[in-house]
Amino acid sequence: MILTKERAEALHADKIFFEVNSKPPTDEKYGTVKIGHDFKPKEAVRIEERTGLYKFPYKPSIGGTKYSGLCSMGVMSYSWSPLPEPLKVGRYCSISSGIAFIDSFHPMTTVSTSLLSFATFNHLSRDLVTKDMVKASGWHVRNNKPWPTIGHDVWIGRDVTIALGVNIGTGSVIAAGSVVTKDVAPYSIVGGNPAKHIRQRFPEEIATGLLALEWWDYAPADLVAIGMHDPVAFAATLSECIKDGTIQPYRPTTWIIGKNDSVERMQGG
Repeated sequence: MILTKERAEALHADKIFFEVNSKPPTDEKYGTVKIGHDFKPKEAVRIEERTGLYKFPYKPSIGGTKYSGLCSMGVMSYSWSPLPEPLKVGRYCSISSGIAFIDSFHPMTTVSTSLLSFATFNHLSRDLVTKDMVKASGWHVRNNKPWPTIGHDVWIGRDVTIALGVNIGTGSVIAAGSVVTKDVAPYSIVGGNPAKHIRQRFPEEIATGLLALEWWDYAPADLVAIGMHDPVAFAATLSECIKDGTIQPYRPTTWIIGKNDSVERMQGG
């Protein structure tokens, strides 16, 4: 996507911010991004209204894949860290600075884990290693692992490192400085290296009830009107509103940004 001023103005109107509390775009920039910048995404992302992507571009581990910093993100979520395009972030998530992903691997089943086993792209080894050798080693830059998934209402603290292939459950909290190597259960609080379970945010019956209601599918204004401070009262009121039809699932305006300057804005309602 080439960021024109017209697109920047539309993004700002939809509260998709490229800097915290972004001001309206000028002729020179929108947030931290210059007008005319081409993000050149490698794959399509879906960004809902009321989101904040505050840092660009995504810088991988050494040897990993670089990305624009755009990623699929749900309403009321924000990130102070640049994120890779394949990552999908749910709604109502809070992601701090310094987040890193373990997204580059060396082979460990070959005689050596060194460049001599796989690196056709490095000047130390490119005249010695062939593509056939790499294929025989079974090496893949991400070790054939999928990117993590981040549910809804997740809070990730500063300087957290996340392994590939993990699922970070809805409602969970990851303490600052943690190294997450395993799935994080919904509504759990984890921390440490490696991250371990500390406690649950809520008693099981409350967490189960919130998950069953899928409250993140409703508009921020409706949730605020119900009241967010007491989980028990919130769940009871939302349940009644759903039953009597006084609240409906939320359809936010969504931007689909793909390759070759493909941009589609889907109006919500």
